[in-house]
Amino acid sequence: MKRLAAAFAVFALPLALSAAEIRGTVSEGGKPVASGVPLKLDCGGTTASASTDEFGGYSLKIAAGGQCKLSIDYKGASASLSVAVFEKPSRYDLEVRQEGGKLSLARK
Repeated sequence: MKRLAAAFAVFALPLALSAAEIRGTVSEGGKPVASGVPLKLDCGGTTASASTDEFGGYSLKIAAGGQCKLSIDYKGASASLSVAVFEKPSRYDLEVRQEGGKLSLARK
């Protein structure tokens, strides 16, 4: 039993240490959004959260990957976008837009 647990630990460790990552910037009207705008990444129930920095930049690391949903809460509204997340960092520069009273999120 101890051998089985040790073998599992050896194989599971690299999986636990690997993380998928996306990063980029968020802007509105060609200007970066303010610092502290919350973002959430949901990959099949595994989630990660972050906030924008003073330049509208963000970075999200998560222990899952594949097709995920990136959500933003901005000016009292929320919007989301489907993103692909891989072990190697991916860049998603995003633009938020207010159209017809609705918030939308799109890749630049």
